[in-house]
Amino acid sequence: MSPSKNSSFSVSALAYPLPPRRYWMLFQSWAQLRSYVLMVLACTLAIHGLAVVSRARVMPIGALLAGLALGGLVSVAMVLKAQFTVSPASEAAVRRVVTEVECARYIENGVQGNAIVYRQNLPRLLRWDEGNIHVARDGELLIVTGPVAALRRIRARLAA
Repeated sequence: MSPSKNSSFSVSALAYPLPPRRYWMLFQSWAQLRSYVLMVLACTLAIHGLAVVSRARVMPIGALLAGLALGGLVSVAMVLKAQFTVSPASEAAVRRVVTEVECARYIENGVQGNAIVYRQNLPRLLRWDEGNIHVARDGELLIVTGPVAALRRIRARLAA
């Protein structure tokens, strides 16, 4: 663990808690896959429709669909599950973690088990449950689990 700038707590390296095969699948749930497919199809049809209406040269719809589908996989990869720990789980450390999570534009969404769940502050159409951050206390450890892209930023700010 690396000490933070105030040395009152330490932050571990980013870890990937799921079995490796789960990271190769990319999609973590059927709901995420369904949402992704619907958004790609809707965007493809909207862009193609606008091109037809404006009488612009139209890219073949298959090429447009493939480009949007491949480009959209970046957002799927950004919400792959990761975690890090903070120790000791003092009140100061908890306050700092919560502050950093809220600065990353997450809002409290409730409690699940012994974890407080934070969700992105976005309309439901633009967020997945896989993007939620869970903050749980386990003895002297504070375990932060969530999407890899968000946790990288939060962890870097905590470790600075």
